[in-house]
Order: sequence, then C-alpha cells, then structure tokens
Amino acid sequence: MSKLIRIYAALLALGLLAAGTGVMAGALYFPEMSSASESSYAGAGMVARANDAGTVFSNPAGMTRFDEPEMMAGGIGVFIPADFDTGPNKTADGSSRGINKRIVPAGSFAYVRPLSDKLKVGVSAHNYFGLALDWDDSWIGRYSSVNVAVLAPQVQPTVAYKVNDWLSVGAGAALTLGYLKDKMRVESIPPGGDDGKLRISDTDFAVQYNLGVMLEPWEHTRIGIRYLSETDLDFEDDPDVSGVALPPLPGAKLDLGVKMPQQVHAAIHHQWNDKLALLGSVGWEEFSEFGHVQVEGDATGINTSLDADFRDVWHFGIGTEYQYKPR
Repeated sequence: MSKLIRIYAALLALGLLAAGTGVMAGALYFPEMSSASESSYAGAGMVARANDAGTVFSNPAGMTRFDEPEMMAGGIGVFIPADFDTGPNKTADGSSRGINKRIVPAGSFAYVRPLSDKLKVGVSAHNYFGLALDWDDSWIGRYSSVNVAVLAPQVQPTVAYKVNDWLSVGAGAALTLGYLKDKMRVESIPPGGDDGKLRISDTDFAVQYNLGVMLEPWEHTRIGIRYLSETDLDFEDDPDVSGVALPPLPGAKLDLGVKMPQQVHAAIHHQWNDKLALLGSVGWEEFSEFGHVQVEGDATGINTSLDADFRDVWHFGIGTEYQYKPR
C-alpha cells in the first residue's frame, strides 16, 4: 500500500513539474497583465510611468501624482502556440497535437482616490499570475497531465504618501487566492487495460506585499523603484483516482508548496519635451524559487523538494511616449 501511494505521489509531482515547465514556456507570469495599459509598453518604464490608475499595482507610490479620482479597467488575450513534435525515442503512444485552448483571457481593474494633497488610496484587481492548459485525453503526454490550471487572482488595497516635492512612498497588500487543479491519466496495472484518471484540486490564501518609491530629482524626470515580496501557496488534497484496478489509498493526502517569487523593478521616465517622453527599465525576478516544489505525502514519509531547474529572470526595456494631439 505504501508503495502504491509513493507511485501516485511521484506521478503527481512529476506531472505538475512537467506541466509547470510547459506553462513557463507559455509565460506563466506577465508583468504587463497587471494593468490594461502596460501591454502597449511591453513593460518598459512600468514602475516610473504613473500616467494612469494602473500604478496602483505597478508602483503604488505613483498614486501621489493624481489630484482627482481615476479609474481604469481593461482586458487582453494571450495567444499560446504550444504545438510540439514527438521524438524518435518516445515511450508512449498517442496523439502529438498541441493544446486545445490557445487564447487565455486576462483582465485588470484599478482605482485611485486622493484623500488630501499628500495622502492617496487605491485598489486594484487582476490575475497577475497563472495559466490554464488543456490537452486531448489521448495525447502522448497524458500520463503527465491532460488539464492543469494554476491561478492566483489578487485584490490589492494600497496607500501612498507624498513626503516632499521629490519623494513619495507607497505600499499595498495583494490578497491572493491561489487555485490549483490538475488531471492526468494513470496507466493500468498490469498494462493493457483502460487508463485510469487522477485528479487533485485545492485553493489557498496568501498575501504578497507591494512596496514602492517614486523619486523626482528634476522637474521632468521621475525614477520608480518597486519591490514585490515572495509568498507561499500551499495546496493540499487527497488524490482522486478512478477507472483503474488498484486498491483505495487511505491517508494519501498530498501537500504541494509553491512559491510566488520576489521581484525588484526600477525604471526612469523623462519628459524630453511637450510631446516626447523617454522610458527605461530593469527588473529581476527570483524564478529559481518558483521551480522548487515542496512535496509531502501523509502515511508515506515523502517529504522532498523537486527542482524544475528554473533560472532567475533579468529583463530590460526601453520605450517612448509621443503625444500626437493634446486631447
């Protein structure tokens, strides 16, 4: 019985890592998803722009630039080309088709309200982290996963304070509801019969802290710095196994721990003249921690950290804004 539980735990953990690797290739994190306006900038200058209400998440300190309430809402669609070819050394039979759902929708909402000349508050809502992938039940990787969803919608209340003419600070608490669902096929034992199914799903609550600073050392130049803290999502569920000739697995609860990585971004926005602005940015995100999945199994003694060998991410951006007409 213990051996069977270990088999299921290993299958599930490997399936999640395999799915996670594919998801990362499809970009599980999009900084531009935090605001409807960021996609047009490809993230360049994101934490220094503060031109719209999206600054509630991209840099809460930027809210001090608003003298009147402002709201922004919008949506984008992410297209995922995830076709693949099987290699000559494949060990399973099945279709080599790509994913069924290729377009993943995403939306965001942000609102800023001044309380005084110096104090501003705001709120944002978005699904900054997550993706959902779905394959045919007969595809060749069905023993890793046929359907996986990892989502973390956030609602973030924020506050910002203008310390003086050149320094503003801001902070927010991103209230995160993590959701995990994974389905995979289980090969029959002994082989040759119909495949079984294994399912898990769970939710978890976490808080991610969003801290920002806005510097305006010169009249037409502002510099933004923003730190997003690391947080843990801990998913727990009893694997639901059906359609396969194996005994029940009492006490086979799995505990999977996933880290949402810490991030540091810095950017500059310089107003060159009345119409033209120049933007630049740099960022670091500790995705090596996201690749570490902590796996524990009740009644098995399993307690290990699996490493998908993800690397930390550095990204750089340059951009321009041009005001074609005053309105």
